[in-house]
Amino acid sequence: MKKIIYTVFYTLGALLLFQACAEDDSALVTGEPDSVVNNDPEGSPLRGLSESWNGHDEDVLRQYFDVSAAVYYDPEVDRSIEWPFSFFSDSWAYVVENYGTYGQNSLLYVVGHGEADKSSFFKTHFEEDAENRSLIDHPITASSPTGAAIDEPAALMAKVVEHSSNGVHKSPAEAIWQDKFTEIFTYDLYLKLGLESEAERVKAEFLETSVDFPKADTYWFRDWFLPIYENYNGSVTLSNFFKVLSTHYPINDTDYAKDMTLGELVHFFSGATGADLEPLALEAFGFDDQNQQELLIARGRFPNLNYPFVPASELIDVTSEGLATIEVSKDNNGGPTAAEGSLKLIDNITEGNNKFLTGGFPQDFYMQQNFDFPVMVNRYSLTSGNDVPGRDLKDWKLLGSKDGVEFEELHSVSDETFASRNLTKNYEFENSTAYRHYRIVVEANNGDGNLQLSEWRLLNLKLITFGPQDITDFANTSVSRENRNGATSNEASFRVTDGDTSTKFLLFNFNNPEWIQQEFQNPQRVTQYSLTSANDAPGRDPVEWTLSGSNDGTTFTEIDSRSGQSWSSRGQTRTFLFTNETSYKYYRLEILANGGDGLFQLAEWRLFAE
Repeated sequence: MKKIIYTVFYTLGALLLFQACAEDDSALVTGEPDSVVNNDPEGSPLRGLSESWNGHDEDVLRQYFDVSAAVYYDPEVDRSIEWPFSFFSDSWAYVVENYGTYGQNSLLYVVGHGEADKSSFFKTHFEEDAENRSLIDHPITASSPTGAAIDEPAALMAKVVEHSSNGVHKSPAEAIWQDKFTEIFTYDLYLKLGLESEAERVKAEFLETSVDFPKADTYWFRDWFLPIYENYNGSVTLSNFFKVLSTHYPINDTDYAKDMTLGELVHFFSGATGADLEPLALEAFGFDDQNQQELLIARGRFPNLNYPFVPASELIDVTSEGLATIEVSKDNNGGPTAAEGSLKLIDNITEGNNKFLTGGFPQDFYMQQNFDFPVMVNRYSLTSGNDVPGRDLKDWKLLGSKDGVEFEELHSVSDETFASRNLTKNYEFENSTAYRHYRIVVEANNGDGNLQLSEWRLLNLKLITFGPQDITDFANTSVSRENRNGATSNEASFRVTDGDTSTKFLLFNFNNPEWIQQEFQNPQRVTQYSLTSANDAPGRDPVEWTLSGSNDGTTFTEIDSRSGQSWSSRGQTRTFLFTNETSYKYYRLEILANGGDGLFQLAEWRLFAE
């Protein structure tokens, strides 16, 4: 009987597959049925690997495979050792089911060595030197799956999870916990595999293990991981931590962009549990003033984690900071500068007879604050006049507009009364869009033939944020050339910054360079940006560009450049980080080349500032 042996060789970084025929040699495949050797289904893992990573350089043969794991032995491994087959298959099946995704091929490759002193390591599907496999490499010398024989590979699997779960590479938490996640992972794994005695063994060991990070005598397992595991849904929370991380933590292409602080780790575990873990952190780590400041910054930078906390915030008077101008549909008879003219609406004086008064009500009346640049508003205040309650506003709507033509309703009030004169009342509403125009349409007052109001202020309760924040909504967008169907068409330039990745900016007859520009009211220090590919035709995607900044709109300084770029799918958002210490009012994205198509398109371009 003949068999086919597959061996992989690495030559100049390329993977070459050679097929050789040989007489059946039981020494090479001891304990493995001929059916496995000769009748592998399509897509089966390779029969042989030529290992050439991390100082290891030898050929290994596959001894076992199924839908979860493929196990390889070097010539020194005793072929009678078969417990790794089920152990790794069951372990990795549990990992894939509970701890996220691991590339297109979720298989775990296990390379075993018969030398007890052979070094151990792991690879993830992001690493090309192991041909983008999830892989662990370690000695297999024990005859049974107990003690250190399974502890070490369990720890290696924990590292694969930590460094590649949910499609993101590297571990931002490793700088904080180092190898401590492996302990709770190992304990959880043994419990889920039904290895209760092994679970109790490692639990007893880990409870007594202390380290000197982040401070001396820190018991990570006893004081942090185990309380979370026992009180907050076990492995579900551990898995959820990596899900929350991959959803909210900064990512540069496929890698986490930076290491976590201890405060960030506490914040993200709080998000994973749905509970504020700051008290637990105080017990586990001491959690000094610096750590608490890190937590405050984390809550400001990542405000959307779902657990109860009071974020740091500030109330901004947008009317003052945004340099609003006032417009009314019918002014005082004396005009806007009169003693009771419309300018009194935004002069920030709420005392005495300082007010706006107009006659002839009821009528189609509105008052409107206009800004040169978009501003965010989620609150406003109205102050009643000094006399005649019948002149007070009763029913009204607050509207927002980006262009002064199309308005959206943001808030409405009916049957309002002001109990006293010069009384300020505040109104809150949900809003995440910046508008250049805010209008109050007054539908009724309290019965008088005149309408009066002492003051109208637009406000924004803003979370105190740290790190890069999306500022695109506060920019005016312009382009070197507009879509041929005009600035209001379905594929016009405004679509590239509308916040909707399902729309796009499209240019016919692409003639590089073409540019897109964002202009801000005040200089902004941008440190990253994102681009989103459009819905079709990859040849229209940008592949080469520069990003430049300017403070006069004329002289630009290049601050980032990219070439040879591509998108793996439609509607994919890629983030690009760069170093920039200068604040600019203008940012220009100059497209130097696309994928070869006669048209250019881009779904979204977002800027992020410190």
